[in-house]
Amino acid sequence: MANEILYADITGVTAPISVSVADTHGQAGATASISAESTTLTIGDTVEIDLGYNSDHDVIFTGYVKIVEEKVPEDVVTIVAQGQLGRAVDYFIASTDPNQPFTRQNIAAEDFVEDLLALAGLTNYASDVSNFIYAVSIPATVNLIGAYDYIKSLADIIAWSVYSDENGIIQFRDRKPYVMGSDTSSLTIDNDGTLSITRSVSDVDLRNRVVVYGGPNGVYAEASVASPYLPAGYFKSVVVATEVLDRQNYAQLAADYNLEKLNRLTTSLSMELVGNSNVACRDVITIQNTELSINSDWYVYSLEHNWGRDGYRMNAELRQ
Repeated sequence: MANEILYADITGVTAPISVSVADTHGQAGATASISAESTTLTIGDTVEIDLGYNSDHDVIFTGYVKIVEEKVPEDVVTIVAQGQLGRAVDYFIASTDPNQPFTRQNIAAEDFVEDLLALAGLTNYASDVSNFIYAVSIPATVNLIGAYDYIKSLADIIAWSVYSDENGIIQFRDRKPYVMGSDTSSLTIDNDGTLSITRSVSDVDLRNRVVVYGGPNGVYAEASVASPYLPAGYFKSVVVATEVLDRQNYAQLAADYNLEKLNRLTTSLSMELVGNSNVACRDVITIQNTELSINSDWYVYSLEHNWGRDGYRMNAELRQ
């Protein structure tokens, strides 16, 4: 692909000069920066970015315009756009009557998230089935907090992810930041597609004790296990505290889910790659690299597409 003719088709943009799209697991979604000779885009417009090569290109971003800047005498315009879930980041939940705030009771996690997104006018939504119920007997009150902040807290309780994808759909998924047993690789990148690669192993994110404090009726739980990577009897702890857990069984599940997610080393690859529009953040791809003797599946933890008239490259962090 490296020697093929570059391609870019961007809503409302004429003669793009450069494009950068960056996304990371745990963020609300991608952000995009576009430099071009001219644009008809204005604040709030929907923008779709389709780029790659003449023979192989795809949509890598759908979002809405946040900033438009014009520079003279260079005659260059810069557009900054945010993924669709950014609207939930911007939306602050504040009831008109403080005595009648937004409440939900005995509600599945995915339905709670859907209702909160609707407050911000977001309905293009897809989710897994959680089998997890919040606020079983005591209503959950949501007020004076950003919609995304509250939604993210609901996702974190069960170790799930919430994000807007490249097609503008908001996803609420059981998506861990590593390769899961149900994952299948979407493509393979070998030495020819790799410009540089660094492998690292770290215990920085490892936590082997999770404590959960639930609602006002005295619910609490703990999950812990000895780690072979830490000194004997040594525990790195994290606390989940939320009133939406008012049943012991759900509090224990939250502790167990987060222990499974966090009690592991972080094995990662930092890579510069030949640009490929078929790769997206949160994909699972196969890396074949003879120099480091790697032939295995990796999770795309973060990804930045950098497209310009001189070429197309990607920077990525992959995890197992």
